[in-house]
Amino acid sequence: MAGQPNDNPSTWSALFGSGGREGADAKETIKLLTPSVLANANAPVREAGPLSNTLSRMLVLCGPTEGRALAEPLARLAGPALQQVAEDFDDLRPEQVVNVLSFVNAMECAGQVDGLLARAPVESWLEALMKARRTLHEVLAYRCGLVSLAQGLPELAARFVGGGKLPESFTPGQTFGFNVQGFVRYLATAQRRQARAEEVRPAWETFAEVFPMKRAADTLDWKDLLWAARSFHVGFEHRPVAEVLEAVHSRVKPA
Repeated sequence: MAGQPNDNPSTWSALFGSGGREGADAKETIKLLTPSVLANANAPVREAGPLSNTLSRMLVLCGPTEGRALAEPLARLAGPALQQVAEDFDDLRPEQVVNVLSFVNAMECAGQVDGLLARAPVESWLEALMKARRTLHEVLAYRCGLVSLAQGLPELAARFVGGGKLPESFTPGQTFGFNVQGFVRYLATAQRRQARAEEVRPAWETFAEVFPMKRAADTLDWKDLLWAARSFHVGFEHRPVAEVLEAVHSRVKPA
């Protein structure tokens, strides 16, 4: 029996087209869930983590002005969610930990909170997740690689995505199409070699360009896009984290 057809939009034009349905759906979901999430703010990991992807989708598609306004009420969960991860780490599933990190990252990229990830023991958490690497499905392991990149941990990023030791040499201007592993390893090598933004830009722009197809195939998600954007715009362009949302929205929105 044939499987259900995948009608997920696979281009940025489609994601922004059709009357903005994708962005509108994300906005309505955030609006619908915000009251109940805030009413249960005493369980921030349970409430904030599952919102990380819808929040990221809404921010990227709606842009900084509208996105920040919708995200602002939820920003108060970011700090408590990280605190709960710190207290309950051993009892949480890897997905829960990474979802909270992704929620906070989205809030930081939107300028709603500042410096929370820098003050949290994210590297220690990632190292602990690395010990369970064999139990992580590929998408989650690659997401951990992107998180590691955004935190300036190139060796750890490479360990999450596999492929052996990073090369000593770096070739500017390479692109990797649909190859997320290659992209992560390339940016990790670029970080080690302190490459310039212009040398890495083609890899980032290609990653952003093919993202809708990877998303349609369920091999990348919206939170992955924001982690990758942070890795490039902060790690190589040295922009403030709060400018990442505006940068990625401007990059992907069709003219």
